[in-house]
Amino acid sequence: MTDDRQQLRDQSLIEREAVAWFTRMNGKPSRQEKSDFQRWLQASSDHRQAYDQLRGLWRDMGSNAQLSTPHEDSDLAAPLERIRRLRDERKTGKLGPVIVGCLALLVASCWLWLERPTLLQDMQADFVSPRGERRQITLADGSHVLLDADTAIDVALSGPERRVRLLRGTAFFSVVHTGKPFVVEAQNGQARVLGTEFDVAMNEDRQVTVTLARGSVEVGISGDGQDVLLKPGESVDYGESGMGRVREAVIPDEMAWHEGRFVFNNAPLTNVLAQIERYRDGRIVVIGSAIGNLRVSGNISLDDTDKALAAVQSSVGFQMRSFGKLTVIGP
Repeated sequence: MTDDRQQLRDQSLIEREAVAWFTRMNGKPSRQEKSDFQRWLQASSDHRQAYDQLRGLWRDMGSNAQLSTPHEDSDLAAPLERIRRLRDERKTGKLGPVIVGCLALLVASCWLWLERPTLLQDMQADFVSPRGERRQITLADGSHVLLDADTAIDVALSGPERRVRLLRGTAFFSVVHTGKPFVVEAQNGQARVLGTEFDVAMNEDRQVTVTLARGSVEVGISGDGQDVLLKPGESVDYGESGMGRVREAVIPDEMAWHEGRFVFNNAPLTNVLAQIERYRDGRIVVIGSAIGNLRVSGNISLDDTDKALAAVQSSVGFQMRSFGKLTVIGP
């Protein structure tokens, strides 16, 4: 009986993962997400079977529409139970429940997107900070990491190099010198040090910013060969478009998030709203790229996100409407 219950729990977990992957792959997955999805498929024949069954249900509905990209699930027990019943009913030729099941899947995807948008990354991470909460951790080598709200990292210290992968968010690293290089991967690049203090931030536009407070850090893009060496008080951006220019950084402003403040200068509105969202229960959606690309400057506290949004609104002049946990920004 115990083994049966364990099998049911394992199957339920696989189905939850399949739902999350199905909805994400029918959205706008990044290159990294596509790679992670292939690894998940190949990890087990049960994974592929569960995913193929979901695709079959969606195909039976005759729909080619894309789903809204979800990220995390709060409670999918009811939708998954309907999907399980659908499998049995489909075998008997009952087509009506297929529509109900697919609608349940769509509702589940919307629930994922709104309530907890980071399920897949959290499953890969060793350390996660929840929304609205910064988290201080100490790694096995004695290094310290301060995670901004809604940040996730994956850690591997046992090899010839100490490696940390920033999955999302922002982290401040205070690295102890052990003789082994310490490498922080983010997007398509990395920062390499022996012992130092620095920030690594992944922005909404998938750009990565590395800011050095003390010591030295070498920043490069994988396969590029054009690494740059930062000095204290310097910062550099990189991303799919390549490596940016090294610039002077105002360290108190760049690292104001350590104390719960956000200082931004000529930043895209989407990036500012994304930072506020890390400290907010729910989602912020921007309607229209024109308003999202507006450049704004300011200095706000993240302790009260309603006040933070109002301050940005007074600067930009956008319209803002709230629907429960969903906040919509428009012209």
